[in-house]
Amino acid sequence: MSTDNLVHYITVTRDINAPIGEVWGIVAGFGAEKTWYPGALKVSLEGFGIGSVRHFSYEYPAGKNKGQRYEFTEELTEYDAKNYSMSFRVRRPDYPTMYAIGTTALEQIEPGKTRFHWHANGSPLSDEQTLGVREDLEERFDGLIAAIAKHVE
Repeated sequence: MSTDNLVHYITVTRDINAPIGEVWGIVAGFGAEKTWYPGALKVSLEGFGIGSVRHFSYEYPAGKNKGQRYEFTEELTEYDAKNYSMSFRVRRPDYPTMYAIGTTALEQIEPGKTRFHWHANGSPLSDEQTLGVREDLEERFDGLIAAIAKHVE
């Protein structure tokens, strides 16, 4: 599927009181998320760099799905260290026909302060599915950014 046909699901943005290099040091560890990713029971990595795939065993740590488990994968599709950004294709069993891309992007807003953007775009879904994805990802992305902030602030 062409990324030109993707629709925007959600963007979660949060400021972190830490230098961009410290935040990037955590985010850039593709495949090393178990140390900071709430709900990650197991994370493994196949390959290295573009095309590598991380496999998650995940359990919702909070919210309406708390305690539910599932497996998903993310394939690294873009990596731009100079601009503190990377994108990955997400494959979720609860949305088997969905083509989705997640992107993390950092920007330094002042010395010692970083703005973290977590974007999700994907194939068009029904209104009900779109609402479900947005609710799930808003809670998850906010929790993930907060977890990263906890490590560096």
